[in-house]
Order: sequence, then C-alpha cells, then structure tokens
Amino acid sequence: MGNEINTIKPRKIAIVCFSAISNVAAIVPQLYSLTKRYPDNEYIVISRSFLKPLFSSLSNTTFIGADIRGVHSTAKGIFLLFKELQKHNPDVLLDMQLSWRTKLLSLFCSINKIKSYSINIDKKDQHRLTSKGADKYHPIRTIFQRQEELYKRIGLLCDSTFTSLPEPTPIQKQKITDTYGEKGNAFWVGIAPFSMAKGKTLPLKKMKNVLSALDKEPNTKIFLFGAGEMENEMLNDWQSIYHNVYAVHTKLQLDEELALMYHLDIMLTMDSANMHLASLMAVPVISIWGATHPYAGFVGWKQDINNCIGVDFSCRPCTIHKDTPCKYGDYRCLESIHSTKIIDTILKFKPKEKENG
Repeated sequence: MGNEINTIKPRKIAIVCFSAISNVAAIVPQLYSLTKRYPDNEYIVISRSFLKPLFSSLSNTTFIGADIRGVHSTAKGIFLLFKELQKHNPDVLLDMQLSWRTKLLSLFCSINKIKSYSINIDKKDQHRLTSKGADKYHPIRTIFQRQEELYKRIGLLCDSTFTSLPEPTPIQKQKITDTYGEKGNAFWVGIAPFSMAKGKTLPLKKMKNVLSALDKEPNTKIFLFGAGEMENEMLNDWQSIYHNVYAVHTKLQLDEELALMYHLDIMLTMDSANMHLASLMAVPVISIWGATHPYAGFVGWKQDINNCIGVDFSCRPCTIHKDTPCKYGDYRCLESIHSTKIIDTILKFKPKEKENG
C-alpha cells in the first residue's frame, strides 16, 4: 500500500488529514494549483469539520467534515467516514498525516480497491536536524515539497501560483467594520501569542513587553488570536489592560478570523497554526522559534525566512513539532529572544505615512 508509482491522473482524488490546523492549512496552496491545472479532476478533502472554510473557495473540491473527538473517534467511526467517502467514488486516497485514523481509512480504501498513498515524513532528515552534527543547520524538505512529491507519484504536477484565499465578502467586511471600526490608514497588527507546546511559546513577560510597546504606537490596533479556555481568559485580561488591544476569539468564527487577517499589515505568531492561516491570506508573518526551527520545513507558505526569529544553541532544535521538555529546564532558546528585536521587526512593516494617522 502506497509504494507503487502511478503516472495516470486519477479523476477523483481524496485527501485526508486530521492533524494540527497548521498541517491542514498547508494543504491549501498545492491543492489550489491542482484545481487550476487539472480542472476536470474532482478533489475530496476529509478533515475536521471546523476547517471547512479553508477549502470552500476551491473549485471542484468537496469537503467531508469529521468529528474525531466524537462520532469518528473510534475505528467504527472511521469506517463510517469511509462509507461517506465511498459515496464519492474516489480513485485514490492521499494520506497527509500517517496517524492511526488515516492509516485505517487507507486500509478500508485498499480493501475496497481504492489505491492509497502516503506522504513521506523524512524521519532520517528530521533526526539529523535535531542531532549535534556539523550539518544540522541545513534545511530539510518543506511540507509543501513533500506534498508536491506525493502528488507527483500519482501523476499530478503542482506549482506555486497560489497567493491568497479570496478577499472577504461584503458581509464579512461589514462584520469587521462593525466590530473593530474602519481600518483606514491605521496600522493593524495581529498577534497569536500561544502554541500547544511550552517550548514553542514566547515567555509571557516578553509578550507583554511587545504588547505594551505596540499599544503606545499612534494609529495602531493589535488583535489577539487564540483558542482554548485558559488562553481566552488571558487574552481578555490583556484586552482590559491595554487601550488598543482586542481579543478576537470572543467575536469571530474561523472564516471571519481569516477575513480580519486579510486586513492586517503584519502578524506575529509562534511556530503555530496562525502562521499558516495568515499565510493563506498573504499576510507577512514574523514567527518565533524556540525548541523547533524553521529549517524543519514548516514555515508558512511564501513567508520570508528572515522574519523567523530565534537564537541558535547546540541543543536547538530539540524537536520537530512535539512538546519536548527542555533538558536544561530553563527554555534558554526562548528566554534569549529579546523583546526589542520583535518590536523593531514588527515596526518595520509600519509605513511611514501611517504614523501620523
């Protein structure tokens, strides 16, 4: 399963990924190019239901929503998902994750004579990057390159024509205006201060330094993106402390968050989902890298690696994407990042004519 080369273009291609939001978002650019290059093909994306807005604008693309915390959390649930997929009569299934759920879905497909292929994880190269070898700071293949290789195996060629998801609808634009006011010539900054891993999250005292400095900037608004009960509580606290800071989670759904990102001048994120979401809206991203490293291949689509901020240590990176405890206990890779560097980098994106309103 997944080892043979097929040079015949399938008519219906199913793509499955239940992974982190960042990995699912990373599917969009290459898939967009396929929908344009091969408009006669049909594409079926199987992922978590709330991510449907990422694919709703792609032509010839059907989205199958999965509830992996509920009805699709078990083997029986994955079989139900397969039966739903089977209604679309796919020619091939592409596994973009290699989890037990996606592997099981691939197995169901193979049993029913639907060919399946899986993405290459590059474990050997990942191990080299986290080792202490002299060549550790050489980039490995990006997630987009690995997707491109997978598509090539089934005879499909990608390109880099994707620039952005469509601009917001008039209704979405009005929602942004009603909630946050007209943008005009103001400087709008998005900040996603959290990550699922401690080793990928800038210390809160440094983030507060950044917020405090930006809050004093004239004609500037700062929008905080996050999810989860604890995160939301902290974002609300920061919104109450500062004058020009807004906690986005309390107001907008995912498609509306993307609409807000469209209006941003710059986005500050960790190595996290919002880096990839902002990239889909062609927003420049300044990203913070601690335990992980941009050379592992997970920088957002068409983002400038010079806007990736991190401090090199012999122990870094210690992980590719997981939450790995710091062997020294002090997360020096993050503690060594200066708030002033982040602030100065953000302000480089503030046009001079916007400073005085």
